[in-house]
Amino acid sequence: MIVLDYTKDVELFNQTALSWAKKIGTGRGGVQNTQMRKFYDQVLNLHQKAKQMNDEDFQSDLLPFVKMLNSKVAYASTRNSGGGKIVNSEFVTMMSSCINQVATKKDLNTFKLFFEAVIGFHKGEE
Repeated sequence: MIVLDYTKDVELFNQTALSWAKKIGTGRGGVQNTQMRKFYDQVLNLHQKAKQMNDEDFQSDLLPFVKMLNSKVAYASTRNSGGGKIVNSEFVTMMSSCINQVATKKDLNTFKLFFEAVIGFHKGEE
């Protein structure tokens, strides 16, 4: 279980992110870095929009689209490419755990930073 709170998990952007990068894996059965980047780009886009909003507008106008990422991840988990799924169950677990914890702009920022750290470690695992 990922706790998207770096005050409770001081290793969130380090060992926790590294652990998830290894779980997600690379190569056959793992998730390609390009697929992870596609989802990260969506998170980054939502984060950029959130920075322009007050908390109330974030709740009503953007949070539903953050939650919609769950459906995009679920859809990606059904698609095949090169003989395997384009995202694996570990990636789905990581993403849904993080997405479900986002309730504020600060949560979205923490999710973005965590995802960024996972991508960095994942790239190093390739």
